[in-house]
Amino acid sequence: MSKEVINEYSSWDFCLSQQQATALTVARRAWDITAYSKRWGAAGLTYGDITVSTWNELPMLTKDALMDSVREAPPFGDRLGVPRSDIAHIFVAPGPIYMPFTASDMDQVVGSFAKALSACGFTCNDFVDQTTMYSWVIAATAIDLALRKIGCAVVPGGVGQSERHIEVIRHLNVNAIIAFPTFLEHLLKQASSLGLQLPLKKAAVMGELSDPQAKVRMQENFGLTVREFYGVADVGAVAWECSESNGMHLRDDLLVEFITPGGTETVLPKPGSPAELVVTDLYRAAMPIIRLRTGDLIDELKTEPCACGRSSPRFLRIVGRSSEITKVKGMFVVPRLVSDVMLQQGTERPYRLVVDRIDGHDHLLLEIVGEPIEACEIFKQKVEHALRMKIDLSFIKSLPEGSPRLIDRRFRNET
Repeated sequence: MSKEVINEYSSWDFCLSQQQATALTVARRAWDITAYSKRWGAAGLTYGDITVSTWNELPMLTKDALMDSVREAPPFGDRLGVPRSDIAHIFVAPGPIYMPFTASDMDQVVGSFAKALSACGFTCNDFVDQTTMYSWVIAATAIDLALRKIGCAVVPGGVGQSERHIEVIRHLNVNAIIAFPTFLEHLLKQASSLGLQLPLKKAAVMGELSDPQAKVRMQENFGLTVREFYGVADVGAVAWECSESNGMHLRDDLLVEFITPGGTETVLPKPGSPAELVVTDLYRAAMPIIRLRTGDLIDELKTEPCACGRSSPRFLRIVGRSSEITKVKGMFVVPRLVSDVMLQQGTERPYRLVVDRIDGHDHLLLEIVGEPIEACEIFKQKVEHALRMKIDLSFIKSLPEGSPRLIDRRFRNET
């Protein structure tokens, strides 16, 4: 961060100087990793340039860069920082991106989620329905381990199967749940339509561009205490709500920077002037994460002490995405994956992905210019496999001039 912005943050109970010192140590270790030294060297930097005064000159990391490096040097993109024998977990994100973690790395990630869920009100007395996807991606595994660390009884429900979730929640008297907000609200409404009252008392939601009124509706209509946390797959939980429900507290053992959306200038997020979160993990050894652009935007940072006793800054919610990568049902939607499928099919056409929320559910529409593609259903299945979610497919005459490859229409009036 720039000195000026750090001064604006002087009321934080963060030890920014200690965080920066640790981040510099991590960056200097990363110089021995091919992908980092190659990228930083191309930017005209040397090992001796990794200092506090030159921190902002270190090129930022992006999801696209991670994908490109995997293509160039599979499977880890020349980013592996430990011997293969030290790897304990490998997760797979769309792209693909292969994410190795040592046992110690996972302990840190799990610990961050445990702090988040404890702050959200989860205790050892809770039976918890964990509804995020267990296969391939990191979230469910890390959350499951975090819940067990707290002492909760975990019911590994996973995604989908609403009726099954309702049945199990009622039979086991499950009182807590972790879910994407749209799925949770759908579950509550479905149970109500069946004349059933669920024993749920508390919930933690995450992973979507959220409707700011969703938590209020669920609390008023179903008597559920709903708190939110925000995480990034590469580093774990980043921020979480406390009992005051007045914003998500930033984690204090993670270096967080704020920059202009799509730019590189360090800024302070303000109403009407959102800023993008950039994170540096201070612990991860298997694949160091240094200055990762999350693409997520916030438009206000509360720095006054919270009534809960924590003094770490907090923000109300993620208000949008700075790039053409967004999240749907907790999964990243990457337009370039559609291009990859097209090339495999021997075609190349203008297209765009449109994300919308209809009747409380997220929908993904792929619009392609021209006549229907040959073997259209097979093409659709391949796109769904690449994106890891269902899509609707439409063939259109043209796209508006300058149209981006992804449009997110959810809550566009608020974001």
